[in-house]
Amino acid sequence: MGLQVKEIMDSNPIVVAEDCSIFGIREIIILRQPDCILVTNKEKKLVGILTNIQLASVGEFDSDDKISSLMEKEFKRVNSNMSVREAAALLSASGLEALPVVDNNDELVGVVTYKDIVKDLVVDHEDALTPESAVIYLSMTKDPEQEEYWLQKVSNKGYRAAITQVGATSEKLPVKLREAAIVAAIARSVIREDTREKYAVSMAVRDICSQCYIINPGLGGGFKVAIVRGEGRIAVAAFGRCGHALSNGNEQIFMGSNII
Repeated sequence: MGLQVKEIMDSNPIVVAEDCSIFGIREIIILRQPDCILVTNKEKKLVGILTNIQLASVGEFDSDDKISSLMEKEFKRVNSNMSVREAAALLSASGLEALPVVDNNDELVGVVTYKDIVKDLVVDHEDALTPESAVIYLSMTKDPEQEEYWLQKVSNKGYRAAITQVGATSEKLPVKLREAAIVAAIARSVIREDTREKYAVSMAVRDICSQCYIINPGLGGGFKVAIVRGEGRIAVAAFGRCGHALSNGNEQIFMGSNII
């Protein structure tokens, strides 16, 4: 039997009352940068959900407006005993990036997101791990435990990897991304102190900057950057938010690669 939802879900989701104001939601976004917020009524019953799609729209509402103006009211529930594949099907069909998880008594026990689904479906296909897929999973890690998990997977595959973080304005982002990626790659022995290998990383970062400017022209950003080397090529991915204050907008993934 495959993995069950209760093995991968977040068992401590952010939950707010339905009379919470938009001001309160903005504060949560700034302090905790959530992927999902669940909403309950006075009886503690689940009545709403906000994922990145809704959270990105908070600027369109007045601070005194109630969360009910913003939240999604029609959504599926995932049972904690479902398989990950069943949850993936529900999540895909929902059009949302997260769904609440309930037990057999219909009590809220967690939330499952796209990131949870991707992370654990990949476990079934370790042999298919490539530098390009590995660098995406690595850049999307949220805590040291996840980082160590994916760094070990990359190492088991015979690849080399490094992680760093970058925050910069639009004008400085290309230089900061390139410098941070190269320094991290050298520090973790992903590349040698060699002009040709530094250039390979630089060209992969150039791909990232090109994608970033097409989607978010004129914006800087805050990103976690991962570099993975294997199979004669190097891949670089940047995952994070673009914005004037390095915290606005949805989280996005950008990736570049090059022969090395």
